[in-house]
Amino acid sequence: MGNFFIEYRDPLFGLIILFCVIFIISFANYWWGAYKNKEEKHGIEQFIKKFEILSDQDEYKKLLKDVTIPKESLALLAHSYAKSGDYEKAIGLYLLVLEQTNERKQKEFLLLELGKTYFRAGFLRRSEEIFLEALRLHPRNEEALKFLSVSYEKLKEHEKAIEVLNALEELGAKVTNERAYLQALQITYDFKLSDAKKMDALVDLAKKVPFLQRKVLEFAQIIHKPISISLLDSFILEDCVDLLWYMDEDFINLNDAHHIFVQQIQNAKGKTEDFSGNFAYLEFAIMAKLHVANYHDATLNFEYLCDTCKHTFPIHFYRCPNCHSIAKAKIIPIITTAKHEKNISFQ
Repeated sequence: MGNFFIEYRDPLFGLIILFCVIFIISFANYWWGAYKNKEEKHGIEQFIKKFEILSDQDEYKKLLKDVTIPKESLALLAHSYAKSGDYEKAIGLYLLVLEQTNERKQKEFLLLELGKTYFRAGFLRRSEEIFLEALRLHPRNEEALKFLSVSYEKLKEHEKAIEVLNALEELGAKVTNERAYLQALQITYDFKLSDAKKMDALVDLAKKVPFLQRKVLEFAQIIHKPISISLLDSFILEDCVDLLWYMDEDFINLNDAHHIFVQQIQNAKGKTEDFSGNFAYLEFAIMAKLHVANYHDATLNFEYLCDTCKHTFPIHFYRCPNCHSIAKAKIIPIITTAKHEKNISFQ
C-alpha cells in the first residue's frame, strides 16, 4: 500500500493540487463577485423604480436614453438643474444615470447627490431612504451620515439623529455641538416634562455648551416666565444681543442690570444716559448719539451671518440653512428707520 501512494509524495503532484485549489477558489470568487454585482444591479433597479417621476415632460428622458451621451455629462446636467431649483428634472436625470451605472463608486456618488436633491426639495422621507441606500454601499460615507442626521432632525426624530451622530463620532468627526443641540430639542419637545423641569435641564445643558444659552432665553419667553437678571451673569450676551434688544421690560428688568453690555443696550435705546465707556458695537454708539441729539426715528434691526459659508439670513439660526453647520451664527446689528405703526380704521 505504501508503494501505491508514493506518487502523492511527489512534489510535482503537490504543486498540481495547489494550483487546482487556487483555480477553484479564484473561480468561486469570480462567480460570487459576478452574482453579487448582478444582485446589486437588480437591487438598484428596483430601488430606482420607487422614485421614478411620472409626468408629461418625460420625453427628454426617452431622448437621452436613445442618444449616446456620457454619464458624466448627464450627471453634470442634473447638478445644474438642482442648482437652479428645477428639482424634478434633476431627480429624473440622476435616476436615469443610476440606471445606466454599474460601478460601485459612481452609484454611491449618484445616490448621495440624489439624496441631497430630495433633501433640498423638502422630501425628507425620500432623502432618508436614499442616504440609507448610499450607506448600504459604503457605511463610512461621512457626508451621507451628516445629511441623514439633519434629515432626522428636521423630521423631529432626535433619537435617530443622535444615533447617526454616534456613528460619525466613531469615524473621528467632532459632534459635541450637534449632540448638545439635539438634546436641547429633545428637552423642548418632551411632553412628559413640565416647563420648570425643561428650563432647569436647558440651563444645565447651557452651562456645558455655551451656544445654547440663547436657547434658555428663548424658551423662557415661550413659556412667559420672567427671568432674573442674575441668570445673565454667566451668559455670553453678544450671542443674545437681538433678544436683549427686543426684550420686554416686564420680562426682565434690564434697568437694574449691572452688566456693562446691558448698560450699553439701554443707553443705545435711550433708556439711560450714564454710559461713558467703549461700546461693543459701533451701532450702539451711533444710536446713543442720536438719542442725545433728540432724534428718535432710528432703531436697530439684525442680520445673521454664517461664519462658515458667509451667507446672511433675516432670522436667527442654530444650524445654517445653507451649509448646515452648527453654532456658526454671527449677529450683525443694522441701523434702520423706525416704523411707527398707526391704527387704521376701515369705517
